[in-house]
Amino acid sequence: MQWTVEEQTAIREHAAVLGISTQDYIRQSAASRALDWQREQEAFRAMAQQRGISVEQLLQPGILTDDTA
Repeated sequence: MQWTVEEQTAIREHAAVLGISTQDYIRQSAASRALDWQREQEAFRAMAQQRGISVEQLLQPGILTDDTA
């Protein structure tokens, strides 16, 4: 994976502020994003199951709106 100069600088600077290596920062960031994605997918599956529809149907534009306001 190739990062722009700006991205590399931001990663290095944030890692330094956190007191960790750039490699650890990248690993932790990737793991955090992957876990967030898994939780989101589980939430979508649960909502779809509760509504009796597929995840694909749930994610169609307009399905996740709240019309109860």
